[in-house]
Amino acid sequence: MVTCSENQILIIADHASNYIPKENNKLGLPNALLKQHIAFDIGVKDLSLDLSNRFKCKVIQGKYSRLLIDLNRDLDDPTVIPEIADRKIIPGNIGLSKSEIRSRVENIYNKYHREIEQTIQNKKIKVILSLHSFNPIFMNKKRLLEFGVLSNEDKNLSRIIINQLRLQKLNVGDNKPYKGNLIGDSMYRHGLSNKLPNVLIEVRNDLLSNSTKIKRVSRLLYKTIVKSLEKLAL
Repeated sequence: MVTCSENQILIIADHASNYIPKENNKLGLPNALLKQHIAFDIGVKDLSLDLSNRFKCKVIQGKYSRLLIDLNRDLDDPTVIPEIADRKIIPGNIGLSKSEIRSRVENIYNKYHREIEQTIQNKKIKVILSLHSFNPIFMNKKRLLEFGVLSNEDKNLSRIIINQLRLQKLNVGDNKPYKGNLIGDSMYRHGLSNKLPNVLIEVRNDLLSNSTKIKRVSRLLYKTIVKSLEKLAL
């Protein structure tokens, strides 16, 4: 069995939470919207916990909604604090003062990425896995993809994982449904920049809609990643 002590795996989940503090007044959005993909990656919190338990490794989760500040964006990215997301205006992000922006950057964004940086150094991390989820419906069409494997310039681990998933007759996207090469995103910042094998795995969120499904996906990813790491020369 592959364990973190052997391979120094770190799992991160940038968009695990939809939490917005009371003082932010839900950013002016209805409760129903804050339970949707616009606010967080549905199912990823429990998936990342379950998978980290299987690997016996460290997991770091974002503790706030991506609508407050997106942890998977560079600070220079204009969408890091979105005024519009999924074609919806975010009232609480319009006209922010410099002090409010600084507060979110320091207390949410920098705190999260510092923990990752310190973990990489202290635990001598060798592999970073990032977990996300995506909606099954886009532009009124059902997405047939079950998993997306996103990568930047370092495709060594992603190629192996894609092949392993496809061997299991799964519908897998290579840098779909999103691209994995954003400058300054989490995998760029902590994986590519540190020359660490890294991959971002997207799961269609209807496959994570209850605890039974989450455990099923976690088992599948665990076995797939174990086999993939065996094929990767660390």
